[in-house]
Amino acid sequence: MTQAQSPIQLFSYPTSPYAQKVGCYLKYKQLDYKLVPVNPLSNAEIRFTRQRQVPVLQIGDQWRKESSELGLWLDELYPQKPILPVNETDRAQVLSIDCWVNDSLIPTIFRRAVEWENPLHSIRNGWKLSRAVSDATPLPWYVRLSWPWGIKRAPFIVHMVERLDLTESIADMTTRLQREFVEHLGEGPYLGGQRTPTLADLSAYPIVMSGHLMGMEVKESLLDNPLVAAWSRRVQSHLPDNPLLVPDRLLIRSHF
Repeated sequence: MTQAQSPIQLFSYPTSPYAQKVGCYLKYKQLDYKLVPVNPLSNAEIRFTRQRQVPVLQIGDQWRKESSELGLWLDELYPQKPILPVNETDRAQVLSIDCWVNDSLIPTIFRRAVEWENPLHSIRNGWKLSRAVSDATPLPWYVRLSWPWGIKRAPFIVHMVERLDLTESIADMTTRLQREFVEHLGEGPYLGGQRTPTLADLSAYPIVMSGHLMGMEVKESLLDNPLVAAWSRRVQSHLPDNPLLVPDRLLIRSHF
């Protein structure tokens, strides 16, 4: 059995934004894989890596980490339905936009978890996340109950948020990200002006859509911008009805 024919396992919490990216790579390429939920209290499932970082992708007897690097690895092993352009200039642009997803889009999710605009909404959002995690790896009731406060104080999340410009309001931050998103879209129809979805689109899509699909309550969203909403519909047409790593029954809203 070649490496490309080996079984694929994705180890992660089902709500990790980085794992959601990898899930979209796999689903776009129509690769069969098994999601191995990682218990956040013990990380026992990834003990073989001697680290606590998720996601981890294992293909056969090899494993790697770092969501963006996993996209490159998948393209090497499974070149059908490529997610990176052949042209070096286009490729560099796609990877640059993916860095923007990692450095700008994902931290905004964490900021909303740390900086509560509406405490009631933030607590409810945290409970929805704990339900999804506990559905995969059952957690004690008191852990689920305290999840919103645990996320708010988690060192990794706090560190990510501290790197942001916190003098910028969340409303202004959302408006800026909408503008930057449209700039990255260019002439479209996909990010970087590409004619087919790439790693950049598949990285950004679950970050933009997961909160909507899971019924998160927020004041402003990137999807409020009609150009972003139209882009999301185009990307969704290349993915299964459920593009996330949580089961169908936990999706509260439908696509646009």
